[in-house]
Amino acid sequence: MLVGLLISIAVTGLSRTGVFAGWETRAVDAFLFLRDRVPAPEIVLVFIDDDAFQALGQRQPLPRRYMADLADFLLKSGAKVVAFDVVLTAPTVPAEDEALLATARRWNDRRPGSLLFATFAMPADREGNAFTLLPPFSPELRGLMGFANAPIGADGVVRRFTPLLPAADGGRAAALSLTALAAFAGLPPGALAERVADADGAIALPVRDEGGGITRAAETTVAQLAGRPWRIDYSGPPGAFTTFPSEPLVALARSGTEPDPDNPFRDRIVLVGAAFAESRDFFPTPTGLMPGVEIHAHMLNTLLSRRLLRPPPWYLNVALLTVVCVSISVLSLWLRPTWLALVGLSLVVALVAASYEAYTRGGYWLDFLAPLIGMLAYLQGAHWLRRRRLRSAFGQYVSPEVMDQVLRTGAPLGGEVRRVTVLMSDLRGFTTMSERLPPQVVSEMMNEYFTAMVDVILARRGIVQDFIGDAIMAVYGAPLPDPEHCWHAARTAVEMHAALGALNRRWETEGRGPLAMGIAVHTGEAFAGTLGAPRKKKYAVLGDTVNLASRMEGLNRDLGTGILISGAALAVLKDRVVVRDRGSVAVKGRQEPVQIFELLSLKEA
Repeated sequence: MLVGLLISIAVTGLSRTGVFAGWETRAVDAFLFLRDRVPAPEIVLVFIDDDAFQALGQRQPLPRRYMADLADFLLKSGAKVVAFDVVLTAPTVPAEDEALLATARRWNDRRPGSLLFATFAMPADREGNAFTLLPPFSPELRGLMGFANAPIGADGVVRRFTPLLPAADGGRAAALSLTALAAFAGLPPGALAERVADADGAIALPVRDEGGGITRAAETTVAQLAGRPWRIDYSGPPGAFTTFPSEPLVALARSGTEPDPDNPFRDRIVLVGAAFAESRDFFPTPTGLMPGVEIHAHMLNTLLSRRLLRPPPWYLNVALLTVVCVSISVLSLWLRPTWLALVGLSLVVALVAASYEAYTRGGYWLDFLAPLIGMLAYLQGAHWLRRRRLRSAFGQYVSPEVMDQVLRTGAPLGGEVRRVTVLMSDLRGFTTMSERLPPQVVSEMMNEYFTAMVDVILARRGIVQDFIGDAIMAVYGAPLPDPEHCWHAARTAVEMHAALGALNRRWETEGRGPLAMGIAVHTGEAFAGTLGAPRKKKYAVLGDTVNLASRMEGLNRDLGTGILISGAALAVLKDRVVVRDRGSVAVKGRQEPVQIFELLSLKEA
């Protein structure tokens, strides 16, 4: 639980610093891609497409008279606002320029802000703290513009926009989408500029309610519009808005046709822009490649729906992460790793589903990535902690190969009765040697002795259960099953005697007396598991099998033998060993005598 809490706090801190921003961005991209198309009947698009571009003789810039006729027809059709996503910085044919100016003059005198045009916001300094708008070809259009450029992400995808930018003259420049929505609400560009100049002010903008209707009394603060960039809430893939080609509309306008009162442009915001290939005004979006004018329509719809995605408060993140991590930690006490992984996967699916519902229904960003990353980090941390505890419990007693197998396949450490082989060894002559040699020499000899014996035990898949003075207890067949545990114990006994012989030969050349060793090997059922008190635990093997092996080892002194094995061990080893029958011996603590054999050699080695 402590690991889970610490990871929750750490992941929340990383999330707040933007470390996971890229993943969060792609998660929202996926939501946008999967979401059904959201209708926006207030917005209509008119594309100057490839057919219109061919009819115009592939002329660029676009003829201004063409734009004037199109704007006049749309406004006569009852459109509340017509906004051209066409930048008009350079003059063209004077007569055509004048035709467009006359149309703009006539309609904006009648309905201020009904005809708007795009421009670019250019940085006024290197830091980008202020911007200036590119001037149009005529001063008459200066008050009818909104900037059309939006930041492009590092991967080339348009995801965000800023409704307001600080202007070099101390005011604020409005985006084309914000200018069009304000004009739709009856606030012309000049009045909008005055309202947004006050940093503490607010403007009343239309907002779509839950039923899809339009409310005109919702105020939005300037700080919110000029603050951090808004995430564009794409309402669908390309083609999500009602779209018309420009060429038939211009043909109707030039033929003198009067628009029908019931037409698709009445009381709408109409955005007009280039959609022909030569315009190169196409940009990648999370839902597909779109012309710039369609992206502006999604920006306008974002403002209209007010679906401004913001991360939840940090304390909610910590609370959610803690619930997830603590739940997983509690479940890990009862569930196996496979079932725990399935539960974790189900939890992830539930979080993703809840986040998707919160996004699609209310426009809220319920961060499921931080809990997911936190849960994965917790599972990895808990796994590392279990491995560390297991290494602490077994690392000193088993070989690296056995340790790796325990970590890889697991072992029932809680406790079970299983068939094992126990090896007990004890030194002879240690007391006499320790009386005549300095303690430092005795210590060095014992360290060399234990090192050699432990190397042999671990090499034969045994675990060192305990050191009892100069005695060693080793176990085979636990904690991992070993079909050859009795054979491995017998080989260990023979090789331990050989290793002691090598030590004795070297010690004798150094003037240190030789040592003798007695070993007993017995196989049978025993309890194997973790035992101890809350403050000290260890893996242990207990039972009659252990006791009998200890009693048998003591018989080596009386019989003058080096290695004794029980009848139960011989029944397993059979003809793989050479033994001498030592008869039945009464052992302390047992009513029936025990058949024992002296192990002379191995037939298979």
